[in-house]
Amino acid sequence: MKNINQYNFDIIHVATHLRDTLEYVLPREHDAKVFDQRKEVLTKGLSPDTPLGKFLKANEDKFTEMMKRYQELLDDVYGENSTILVKTPEGKIRVDHSQHLRIYELVTSIMEPIRDIIYFHVNLARKQNENEPVIEDLMPLDDRHYRLFTFLLMMQDFQKSFFEFQKVMGESQGKPTPQSNFIVQNELSHYAKMLRDVRAHNHFTDNETLDALDRCIQVVEMSEGRRDRRDNKNFPDLFKEALDQVNALLVLNGPKWQEAFNKALQEMLKDIRANQKPNA
Repeated sequence: MKNINQYNFDIIHVATHLRDTLEYVLPREHDAKVFDQRKEVLTKGLSPDTPLGKFLKANEDKFTEMMKRYQELLDDVYGENSTILVKTPEGKIRVDHSQHLRIYELVTSIMEPIRDIIYFHVNLARKQNENEPVIEDLMPLDDRHYRLFTFLLMMQDFQKSFFEFQKVMGESQGKPTPQSNFIVQNELSHYAKMLRDVRAHNHFTDNETLDALDRCIQVVEMSEGRRDRRDNKNFPDLFKEALDQVNALLVLNGPKWQEAFNKALQEMLKDIRANQKPNA
């Protein structure tokens, strides 16, 4: 793997751990060893002797806000005083599931600038005729995987908040209340904005994936009253159909992404080992 692609894959590796931070919203057991590995990779990512850290240092004026958010992620999610993720004596991670929104906000706000940096180097490699299939093949799969995974998780949380909003409005006979206003202003509007932002910054063009993301946005618009419900279906069915479509594509794309990522990783490790061999 050429130097520019090694450099870029190191940044992709950091972005992968950033994306996997979203796994903490899942209602399952989380291992402290995996947490420590993610924390180490993400912390090292800001170090000026790593590709991402070096690039950010050289372009500090353009990435001030992103670096601030990155540090907030390290402190608020992975820090010793985090209230979101807490290590237990049993070697597990206890998640405060009332703070999903904070995880989404931090991950999505950092991810887009990092992906811009990745694609800057992809395009630079192309201009210099140093692009290689191992990276070119990975990139669209990687971008799809991030956006499908984010949509699947965030739409589920949007759905929970929307159904809670409907319940509150039903109890008040359709009249807005402080509780319903709180849900709209502090949950639904934030989820909707992030979903639209994630959809707007895609780097792939296949209709199948874009249609699945657009279907989710349409359901969001229906919940906001900006669009009629298709075929007058109820919201549980509309959410289920949209989520099923995203999940089906994620199941197909996931193994392809894993294979492409592992291929690039093995190639990079092979190069590192070769460079570590003493000169004859």
